[in-house]
Amino acid sequence: MKLIDNIRSFLYDKDYFVNIFENYVHVFNYLNLFHFSNTEITLKLEKFTLKIKGANLSISKMMEKEILIEGIIENVEFIR
Repeated sequence: MKLIDNIRSFLYDKDYFVNIFENYVHVFNYLNLFHFSNTEITLKLEKFTLKIKGANLSISKMMEKEILIEGIIENVEFIR
C-alpha cells in the first residue's frame, strides 16, 4: 500500500481540486460534508464552501478526503 500512497500523493499534490462533468462532480481534499439532500450538497474546503445544486443527487463514492457526487448537476457555487 505504500507504493499506492506515494503515487496518489504525487498525482494529487494540490490543496484541493474539483472536477465538474455533466452528470457528476469529483472533489478531492474536502474537509466536511455540511448538507446533503437529493437537490443540494454542501462541502467545506479549506478556503471556501462548495454548494452543488441539482436533481437526484447522490454520493456514489466517499473516502476520507475524496467524494464523488452523481446526479443532474444544475449549479456549482464557490462561496468564500
